[in-house]
Amino acid sequence: MKLSEIAEILNSKLIGNDNEVKGFSTDSRTIKEGDLFIALKGERFNGEDFVEDALNKGAVGCIVSQNFNKNLSQIIKVKEPLNALIEMAKFYRDNYLNKTKIIAIGGAVGKTTTKEMLFKVFSNFYKTYKSPKSYNNHIGVPLTILNTPKEAEFLILEIGTNHIGEVEFLVNIAKPKYSILTNIEVEHIEFFKSLENIAIEESNIFKFSDVGFMRKEDYFKFYEIIKKPKEIITFDINDYKYEFLEVGVKLILNGDYVEFPNYGWLENAVCVLKVCEFFNIKEPYKFLKNFKSESMRMEILKINGFEIINDAYNSNPYSLRALLYSIRPSKENLFIIGDMLELGEFSEFYHKQIGKYILQLGHDNFIFVGNFVKWTYDELKRKINCYYFDNKKEAFEFLKIYSKGFKRIILKASRGMKFEEFIDTLYV
Repeated sequence: MKLSEIAEILNSKLIGNDNEVKGFSTDSRTIKEGDLFIALKGERFNGEDFVEDALNKGAVGCIVSQNFNKNLSQIIKVKEPLNALIEMAKFYRDNYLNKTKIIAIGGAVGKTTTKEMLFKVFSNFYKTYKSPKSYNNHIGVPLTILNTPKEAEFLILEIGTNHIGEVEFLVNIAKPKYSILTNIEVEHIEFFKSLENIAIEESNIFKFSDVGFMRKEDYFKFYEIIKKPKEIITFDINDYKYEFLEVGVKLILNGDYVEFPNYGWLENAVCVLKVCEFFNIKEPYKFLKNFKSESMRMEILKINGFEIINDAYNSNPYSLRALLYSIRPSKENLFIIGDMLELGEFSEFYHKQIGKYILQLGHDNFIFVGNFVKWTYDELKRKINCYYFDNKKEAFEFLKIYSKGFKRIILKASRGMKFEEFIDTLYV
């Protein structure tokens, strides 16, 4: 698109020279030559403070608010830059990606891993573009659409939510004809209040879908209340043969196998196999061997003689249970577990439930760090070896001494806990 075309879409005028736009960015630190910079405003930043920096780095233009008062060229003024970003994405999707097959991925857990698996397979057969990292919100989704090459045959998008209405808002921009609902589990229940509300919210991903994929148990459990696509295809982990390893699971197919470090990844892989079957891709599992997802998602590191399993990108009841289920109980394992956030009034129940699940599985040796995991600790103290700290600083010091003698250290907590900081302690 050209700057003049964008100005026209936004009912504005271009101040400066017309140029072809090669990409779109909201971060002046990562501007590339030919990008259009959209100056968004947040609680702690104002993108308009970085307009000159963006232009100096090679941006061909900047979208700013009407209140922008610096005398600069290559400017398009709009009422609200965020709305402009969304309108541009809608126009680009309808006019430049109208032949691109868009696959949207939603669900409580496993969106990014499913997206990465699907991309790893599809990119061997089609010109495929995907959401970077976890670009799954009201900024990330339109940016992903705008940066998708016009010649892309497939676009694989993540759709996230933590409040009612967000999924529908995002699919109104993307209009995916194919959608995946990885699972319906407890997530952000502080805001959704019930699993039924989560199911309704997540199923809005099917609003524009000709074909939708979802877990069989979810389809039957929530059949009466969810939005449905024109055609539904279900997947079920029990349709496949698998066995547990010391860490992770082995999926057995056609005399071959693929290993995954987490039971949840196995479920994601089964979903991907079902999607590939629909698109007539043969033996897709071969492309999933040695698969690695984004950092801090079952990331395995070797540090000072320890095997570190860093699964601390996020945590909720389902993903924590999946992690615990994926690791064979051993005296050589040390778990460091932090709070599951955004559970609201249900926090005590779910943290206590995790304690009961740990006892059921037979795990031992835990360090709990945070506020809410005190409930988990209280379920377990005097029953297994476990310790509790309400802050990371004290836990760091304890870990330096207590970690000796363990082979494997497993980290799991919600994103806000920043548990990756434990890794620096282990380097010392």
